[in-house]
Amino acid sequence: MHARLFVIMLSLCALTNVCVGAMTKSIETVRPRIAQRGTTVEVTIGGVSLSNPQEIIFYQPGIRATQLRTPEEQPRRRSLMHGGVVKEAVVCQFEIAPDCPPGEHAFRLRTSTELTQIATFHVTPFPVTDENEEGHNKNDTMENAVDVQPNVSVRGYLNGGHRGDVDMYRVPVSAGQRLAVEVGCARIADVHYGDSEFDTAIRVLDESGRELAANDDNALLIQDPLVSLKVPRDGHVFVEVSRSIFVPSQRPYCVHISDTPRPKAAYPLGGQAGKKETIRFIGDAFGDYESAVEIPAKEGTFEYFGSSPTPLRLRSSPYPNVFEEPDASVTDVETLPIAINGIIESEDPSDRFRVRVNKGDRWHVRVYSTTLGSPIDPRIRILPIEEDGSSGDPEVDLDDVTLEERDVYGTNYRSRSGLPDTLDPSVVWEPKKDGEYLIELLDSSNNGGPTGVYRIEIEPPRTLFQTVLRSTTFDWTESMRVTGLAVPRGNRWTVNVNLPQGQCDSIKGDFQVVARGLPKGMSLIVPPMPKGKIPRVWPMQFVADETAEPGGAVITLDAIPADPNENVESRSVQQVPFINHSGGDAWNTVRVDAYITAVVDPAPFSIELIKPSAPLVRGGELALPVKIHRRPGFEGAVEFGAVWSPPGLAIQPPQTIPPGETEGLMRISATPGAQLTTWPVVAIASTVRDDIDPFLGVGHTRVSSEFIELTVADRYVELAANPESVRRGERKSFVWNVQHKNAFDGEARVRLLGLPKGVNVIDPMPTLNNQSKEVRFEIEATEEALLGAATGLACEVILEAEGQEIVQRTGNGVLRIDPGQG
Repeated sequence: MHARLFVIMLSLCALTNVCVGAMTKSIETVRPRIAQRGTTVEVTIGGVSLSNPQEIIFYQPGIRATQLRTPEEQPRRRSLMHGGVVKEAVVCQFEIAPDCPPGEHAFRLRTSTELTQIATFHVTPFPVTDENEEGHNKNDTMENAVDVQPNVSVRGYLNGGHRGDVDMYRVPVSAGQRLAVEVGCARIADVHYGDSEFDTAIRVLDESGRELAANDDNALLIQDPLVSLKVPRDGHVFVEVSRSIFVPSQRPYCVHISDTPRPKAAYPLGGQAGKKETIRFIGDAFGDYESAVEIPAKEGTFEYFGSSPTPLRLRSSPYPNVFEEPDASVTDVETLPIAINGIIESEDPSDRFRVRVNKGDRWHVRVYSTTLGSPIDPRIRILPIEEDGSSGDPEVDLDDVTLEERDVYGTNYRSRSGLPDTLDPSVVWEPKKDGEYLIELLDSSNNGGPTGVYRIEIEPPRTLFQTVLRSTTFDWTESMRVTGLAVPRGNRWTVNVNLPQGQCDSIKGDFQVVARGLPKGMSLIVPPMPKGKIPRVWPMQFVADETAEPGGAVITLDAIPADPNENVESRSVQQVPFINHSGGDAWNTVRVDAYITAVVDPAPFSIELIKPSAPLVRGGELALPVKIHRRPGFEGAVEFGAVWSPPGLAIQPPQTIPPGETEGLMRISATPGAQLTTWPVVAIASTVRDDIDPFLGVGHTRVSSEFIELTVADRYVELAANPESVRRGERKSFVWNVQHKNAFDGEARVRLLGLPKGVNVIDPMPTLNNQSKEVRFEIEATEEALLGAATGLACEVILEAEGQEIVQRTGNGVLRIDPGQG
């Protein structure tokens, strides 16, 4: 395992006594965590605010949830880390199709009023049995080991006692038989916070207790161990599952015990999309073997299981493979684009490839190695070949990168890494001259060997439209308050959608954003984006009309360019870390390539944001009226605020409209340099509860107003003053010059802001109009006035335009307070 990937977590925080705290998640547990495909299993989902369950929506086909119900007896309340609680449950049947893909299946639960946070369930190709460690039936020694047959997945628990739990399994074997054993613990975890209780180890012992094989960490599965061995003799072997470090905490795991091949790497690490590729599988106990693999037509990373219960990750690329020549010092690459494949397995931890390019070309060079389970830590160098055959100075010399440079977005990580993707370099290379270049792949870790595989995909940068639902809450927990897509019937909801560009090209012209797969009766509203550059964040609104039937759907957000000849790839991305701890990083991250939205029951209220009759001026402030339209019978408090704050604008923190009342004000201010343009603005509102904190949005009904247009205009006036001084005990005029920018009717009141202690303005407050050349404040400095220069003085101008009160700030004055003459 990479030392840099091994995460040393902080010790677990004490269990909270808060009723339902800020980190409350709607789904905290799913039990069991795994079942065999082709079977039906009863599943219990535990958490908070799960009443009236309606349906479970999976991100991919293969599992159907039926018979959802709330059990008559709810679970005994359990408090979890950081305020999480399990106090409610939903029981249902998971009908797993015979052709259901093995591995992880993400889903959300729709209740009558909510859409839960993401949860997961796992599928195995093998029959499943349970450890059944109860009472005195402790399977912690060879004498009382649980008997199992090969090709089985055993669901077990590592318990939280006074000493580390050890689970033993007795397996009948024959001499020369293959035995593959792997544990899923970190990968099947369903908690956001975790520590070393998920870091497991396995040993395989013979009947005398001699160790035949063992593993703790590995490059392929990180903290989840695996071994593959050839059994030396007839009889039984014993599989021991334990924690690497003692932690008094109960956690589920699954151990797969089989006689099927269990390779640890594949070469090459992918092939050409839609074609069949002969791939050599490396690291099995019976040696390497080859198999023909159908490469998916959909480009990108895919999972290949073969006969294993967990996959190898491979790549589908539109370009053909080229392979390193092991006996050559340099491998020639005839054409680009291409996918280069090699293995770092010798004492010389580098491979070299020669390519010919033209100055001004743009090539996206991306390494896939650690990301796909290789033990090496790749570094890439690209050097020009001089006329004498020597290498020039590198134009690219790159090791680690950021998550964003690997197109890994969404939920963030405390150390800005936390995923192996950051160890694989990625760069857009623009050659500085015509001619030949060397591409050199080096292993920074010196961990090369038979499984030290890598792949370098070189292609022109793609034009990409990428949407990301990114949680912005503390500790990067998924927050339905900011990323949830539940829309009450007859209402609307607005979310900020991130539009990161990464290392790909952006759409050159106009385009339209469309939602594919929306439930019937739901539509998407996307305000026009600024011309010329795609913003990093943009609000998008989902509307469920009065005819929409409650129900959920898997959707994607795609870009349709105005130019039909522009080739644009659209991606919908969301990533949620499981096992993420304060001060630590995620050991397992759930990645999905779509979103789930749902129409839910009508909300008890709607919100209206009133469009202002006048523009918002630079350095100014507007108060926009907000109206709550209550349904009969709803008198509760409503919190309102903003989900979207345009650049250069600031919106006040959330405010509460008291029970029974219907009106409020949303104050918006503009910086002095705010862009002179028109922005979409929207208000959001939520129910208020005393028993559930709104931090993650669980248990709250949320709606938004329609978009309104807010124009930012130049100031009406600008005021400026020369530096002035006043003595203690003195009265004098402080004069500000007026420069008119926009005409207005009537008179404006002017206030002087920022005066130091002991200096006062003498009433009456001055005014100005369209003909004013100056504003004169009468000021007085008392004997208590602070001596010295007061900087940053400004004027607040309050005027009325088109029936709207406008407040703007202007100026930057200096006033020096001197001692009195006495």
